[in-house]
Amino acid sequence: MKQESINKYLNEDFAKALKFYDEGANSSKKVYRFLSIYVIVISALLTPLVAFIPDDIYWRIISTIMAATIVIASGLLAHLKSHENWLSYRSSWDALERERRLFETHSGKYSLSTNPDELFVEQIETILSKEAIDFYARHAKVEEKKEVSIQNNVTK
Repeated sequence: MKQESINKYLNEDFAKALKFYDEGANSSKKVYRFLSIYVIVISALLTPLVAFIPDDIYWRIISTIMAATIVIASGLLAHLKSHENWLSYRSSWDALERERRLFETHSGKYSLSTNPDELFVEQIETILSKEAIDFYARHAKVEEKKEVSIQNNVTK
């Protein structure tokens, strides 16, 4: 592999993938933490509110809205899979970074390779491919279950 090719790969494709997984991990983490903390806090506030509120329509409306937002936040946590995405994206980012360090220092399998540039590209593409397959598996199963559920309800 020519030096300009590996430099282009490192500066464009690899850098783009690294940035994607870093940003994806960070945003998934924020969404997961926000929704999880929201569910915990609102659930904790709702219990005494319902137990001790005066018999007033406004307090009932407020408590009903709070309960509905818990359902929405919990549904979003399940649907978006932010926790799973966060962990998977961070794991992929770590694997990409580790591979880069090994490649740059000619360590591990790179010290034995007759063509470390090609090996590096193959390793990176394997990591990216695995993440894509894992992402599809995480999200497609949910969609397939929804489709089966919808089909079952339509045929009833």
